[in-house]
Amino acid sequence: MSRDLPETLTIELPSVTESVAKLMGRISTVLDHLGLPDNLSFDIKLACEEAIVNAVEHGNQCDSSKMVRLECSVDNDVMKVVVRDEGEGFDPADLPDPTEPENILREDGRGVFLIRRLVDEVRFNEKGNEITIIKRLPPA
Repeated sequence: MSRDLPETLTIELPSVTESVAKLMGRISTVLDHLGLPDNLSFDIKLACEEAIVNAVEHGNQCDSSKMVRLECSVDNDVMKVVVRDEGEGFDPADLPDPTEPENILREDGRGVFLIRRLVDEVRFNEKGNEITIIKRLPPA
């Protein structure tokens, strides 16, 4: 038995701090529906929250006229979350490695580093304003 969702969850909200909690509430609802172990749900929530906060704060600069779009789907025991902002984008290859001694005190790059450690696959679109998070789920 798979855990497929009947449809893709899609929600778009303005880039304000309150939207982070609303989007995370929707992710939590999906995870509750899936009945995943707590540690796996925690990893997915944390990765999604980092991506959403980055979209609101860094991508859209907390500009309430710009939207953050979240798409979440589960198919064949693979959860896919896409977070897109309307910002300029960035090159993820330019992020400093936060584990290098010269970067220990720097704040940039930590969120993407954490996301990469928590999920199975991370992809960015060419512009760098969309992140796709992939997490394989244990069989139901």
